[in-house]
Amino acid sequence: MTHSQFIRKTLGIKDENIQFEKQVSEETFRGQNHLVLFGKLTYTPKVCEKCGIVNRSTKDIVKNGTKVTTVKLTHINFKPVLLKLKKQRFLCRHCQSTFVAHTRLVDKDCFISNIIKSTISIELTETQSMSLVAKHLNVSSNTVIRQLTKYGDSLRKDYQYLPQHISMDEFKSVKNVSGAMSLIFIDAQTHEVIDIVENRQQRYLRDYFLRYSLKSRLQVKTVTMDMYSPYIQVVKDCFPNAKMIIDRFHIVQLLNRALNQVRIQEMKKIRYTRPTDYKKLKSQWKLVLKNESDLDNEKYFTHRLYDGLVSEYVMLEFLLDISPRLRKAYNIVSRLKWALKNRRFDYFQNFLKEAKKDTYPSKIRTALNTLEKYIKPIKNAFLYTLSNGPIEGINNKVKNIKRSGYGYRSFINLKNRILISFNLLSSDREPKPLFNTKVKVKKPTHSITIQRRSRSGSSEAA
Repeated sequence: MTHSQFIRKTLGIKDENIQFEKQVSEETFRGQNHLVLFGKLTYTPKVCEKCGIVNRSTKDIVKNGTKVTTVKLTHINFKPVLLKLKKQRFLCRHCQSTFVAHTRLVDKDCFISNIIKSTISIELTETQSMSLVAKHLNVSSNTVIRQLTKYGDSLRKDYQYLPQHISMDEFKSVKNVSGAMSLIFIDAQTHEVIDIVENRQQRYLRDYFLRYSLKSRLQVKTVTMDMYSPYIQVVKDCFPNAKMIIDRFHIVQLLNRALNQVRIQEMKKIRYTRPTDYKKLKSQWKLVLKNESDLDNEKYFTHRLYDGLVSEYVMLEFLLDISPRLRKAYNIVSRLKWALKNRRFDYFQNFLKEAKKDTYPSKIRTALNTLEKYIKPIKNAFLYTLSNGPIEGINNKVKNIKRSGYGYRSFINLKNRILISFNLLSSDREPKPLFNTKVKVKKPTHSITIQRRSRSGSSEAA
């Protein structure tokens, strides 16, 4: 292996027309010490770049001196490397014009090598600020932003393709956006980020999705989302064949939030009259929100707020005995969560119908009315395995990206950064099954009583 081949292989340079000299030095460039290599770029051109004449003999295009350029390469032993490259100059005898030899190592009229530019795109996939990327690669922040724009624009989808299964959610983006909330939607099967819409308001979303062709919009089969009402109308207007799916996590979140608000209300009532019970309700809020089927009724232990040995079930029963309103709210919420967890929509719907005949705290009643309002999309959540779990994880990484850069002022830069972080190095993912064919139904616990009608018309407990 020759000297030039060894250096090319070490630095990852694939252009064989570059020959390196056996000379290495150090010099200060822009206030920093650099390792300097020396090389020469020469070859026999095929045509003239000015007039297009074919170089048939040595008399058509001849060599005419060299032009020295400085190319910024990678790092060696934490030292940035410069290449003093002598580019061959050529003279065309037909048009009397000159041109310089070109290489894939660096773009025309640029001194930053393409190796650094590709490294910038890889560094942008990690959760770190752009100024830190610039510091690591010894370039300016403007260079990083230019590469961010270049690679981000290449990853943007045209308005001709939409996946069959879409998952959408909102996240807080930049302050200059109306409401500071933007929409992100992904392929629900492959989890690939499709695009990001600057504003999540209904008129903006409708105008955006109508840019896609009718053929691509008709191919959309399902849209998974939360219970944000403008999404419902947007899906109806833009995706006629799509079924709406309310994410199961948001259903549980709605029920737990209403139950927690009832707990706080009851807790405040006994703050000064029963301070011991007040402390129990305040510190053990997680126990109230825990699924009843997940409570441990066998393991007993001591607790600083209780006398003697207790279990999770014993402590929960004590908390529910403090307030009948809290027990009533807990019973309906636990029944609905049990039906959702075991994918029993018939029980879920029956619980909602039975709840209309009784009185509940206002927070619980509001949650039940909301579930009744979105009962059709909720039914699809029992049939499909699709959820907003992947997009919630993406939103979590988006928050980390914003936090690492201390926020973003430009929505375009934030959008490009998100697309690069999730789509630049993503490999093809296998689509997951849409329907849950095997459902394991656990028996209801003792506090869940399910009423159903027999053929004779009398009610019996299941």
